[in-house]
Amino acid sequence: MRWSLVVVALFYAVSAAAVPAASATQANTLPWWVFAGFIGLSLLCVFTTILWWRARRPQPTVTASQPPFHLLHDDISGLPNKWLVKQDFLTFITSRPQAQLALVLVKIDQFERVNQLLGYSHANLVLSQIARRLNQAAATHQGILPLSSTDAFVAHLGGVDFLLLVDQQGKQHQAGYLAHQLEQQIAEPLLLRGCAVDYRILSGISLYPQHGQDFSELVEKAHLALQQRLKSAADSPLYQDEMSATTPDKLAMMAELQQAIASQQLQLDVQPQVLLPDRQVVAAEVLLRWAHPVRGLLAPKQFIPLAERMGLMFPLTCWVLQQTIKMLATLQKEGIVLQLAVNISSSDLLQIELAEHIQQLLAKHQVKPSQLILELKEEALMTEPQAVLPMLQRLRALGLVLVLDDFGTGYTSLGMLREFPLQQVKIDAQFISGMHKSDAQVAITGAIIDLAKNLRLDVVAEGVEEQPTAEKLTRMGCIRAQGFLFSQPFALAGLPAWMRQHQFNQPAG
Repeated sequence: MRWSLVVVALFYAVSAAAVPAASATQANTLPWWVFAGFIGLSLLCVFTTILWWRARRPQPTVTASQPPFHLLHDDISGLPNKWLVKQDFLTFITSRPQAQLALVLVKIDQFERVNQLLGYSHANLVLSQIARRLNQAAATHQGILPLSSTDAFVAHLGGVDFLLLVDQQGKQHQAGYLAHQLEQQIAEPLLLRGCAVDYRILSGISLYPQHGQDFSELVEKAHLALQQRLKSAADSPLYQDEMSATTPDKLAMMAELQQAIASQQLQLDVQPQVLLPDRQVVAAEVLLRWAHPVRGLLAPKQFIPLAERMGLMFPLTCWVLQQTIKMLATLQKEGIVLQLAVNISSSDLLQIELAEHIQQLLAKHQVKPSQLILELKEEALMTEPQAVLPMLQRLRALGLVLVLDDFGTGYTSLGMLREFPLQQVKIDAQFISGMHKSDAQVAITGAIIDLAKNLRLDVVAEGVEEQPTAEKLTRMGCIRAQGFLFSQPFALAGLPAWMRQHQFNQPAG
């Protein structure tokens, strides 16, 4: 730069000296090279000056390692996303070797109803408002760590899942307390265009380093804890080791369960259902058991969740259906008219071949479809209602009887009850067993019976153990009942003999 300016200055000096000399020798005529050189070096001076100014101008700092804002935040809520909260988690545990951290996974439960009622655009508006409310509530609680984003204490993992990081140093139950507080604070309805939108949130908690050190593993375990609350209405949101299907004991059970059918370790029991006015047996529920060679007789709750996780539920259900329909054919040949009920899981209802499989079994054994009852948990209907509804309609079209099991323990709405092609509801045993002790239980049971009758659904009371309870149910209008008062469960193979003995003992007329 400096040398170019020197060259320009020398040229101007030579040009200035050449002008008088040229004027003296040639009348007022300058040589051509003076004009050409003057113009060329003038342009060189201008370009050189521009380059010098740009070189000295301060340049903006570029940080290639930091992604842009939209890659670090959720589009709907504007909250930090999973990538950003993972980086904050790693930064926290790296800077504090003795850290005790809780991951609190928060989920908006049954948000699909909001989608159905309002449409996705309005549902996203509701979701963003709930996210804002959750973040504002989290900011008021000590112990919830701020994330590396302005005014953010909550990360949006996608869908309806959110995550908070809670410093548990010296406060063992801090995360559980905060989770319950947030569930209560956030549950108030939202107003959208003059309509109140109801929702609820649930949480699941995993702890670092007790439950693991990997971020994804901890998120998964918090999700397992949350799912356990959805299934069992458990109060504690904290993850427990028995919730995981990857413990060594459960890994061994998974391998053993695959061999259980082939080695004839599974067995079926039945428990009769009676008509309360005359004690006539009209149906029986089929109950699956696992006669484990080492662990002993296992109840369904000890292995059915395992079968669900490892994809073995449908083969188990097919085996139960086959044995049940064979028994119906045996009863039919002996002149015994009886319905048998089989429990169907949510994963079964998502199998497109379920209806065809049942239809083939009924045709093979020449059994009337009305003799087969399928009992469905509320969870099975509510997990993916739009996906299971077509299957339920196909099953009902075959002539099967569909029953909602454990009614009263879940969150099935009246609208859902009308939409699903159900014929019966079974009142959960927890309401029936306390009727002789509590007027409140009597009132709840009566309300459920009235609701079912108004919807033209038959009612079955489960867990009847005492005669006064049976009499109260009869006065309330409940017709069917099941429980130890009438019979304890016994082997399915003994059902024909039990029925003959029962009919023999029935009073004539």
